[in-house]
Amino acid sequence: MIKLEPMGSPFNSDRSWDEKGKNMISNIYVIFDDYGIQSLQFIYFHEGAHVESQKHGHSGGQHIKRVTLENDEYVTALSGVYYEHRIRSLTFHTNKRKHGPFCKKFAHAYWKREIDVGIRDRSEFGGLFGSFTIGYSCGGYLSSIGMYVSHNAVPRTRFGATYDHQIIPLESLDHTTTRLHYQTPKIVDGFPVKPSRRYKSKLKDRILSKINKAIRFLIDL
Repeated sequence: MIKLEPMGSPFNSDRSWDEKGKNMISNIYVIFDDYGIQSLQFIYFHEGAHVESQKHGHSGGQHIKRVTLENDEYVTALSGVYYEHRIRSLTFHTNKRKHGPFCKKFAHAYWKREIDVGIRDRSEFGGLFGSFTIGYSCGGYLSSIGMYVSHNAVPRTRFGATYDHQIIPLESLDHTTTRLHYQTPKIVDGFPVKPSRRYKSKLKDRILSKINKAIRFLIDL
């Protein structure tokens, strides 16, 4: 896994959290007030059941929003606003839509941060990590958030995907049928030309040919 540089900057006194390798996210609970993101909690789909993560951050909060991801939806990028040692606004980007921004009060473009490396497959997303402040009278805020990316991300071309330098076409050949498939007839001078096929004589003709050869052999004796 490759650990990307997070959005934000944690202090030594901050408490870190890590959800490395957990990419089957089904729900994200975002808790925030008018001044920033206070905590996050994730629900994962694991072995046919939904599993809750620990709550990362302050247990309070004025607003609680739930992000629900579809079965084929996954996180591809993060964006938000980092100012005065806290994540002021946060948006989760997926392969289908944007969820957020949460806490829109501080949305100045000057403080906006973004993490986007062009994820196009769930296997390339390796989970999230971050930190939150502790010891403040207001309860603390999310001070950083980042993501892991798989180092086995598959390079793409317009012809399909490559695995160990082997090109896999978008449409594979069907080897299950026993019928012969001939190419579409080409057009030559305006007339269709059928592909050539090897002629195979009928059984009756082959028997008569052998009888004639036998008769000629007896006559020559």
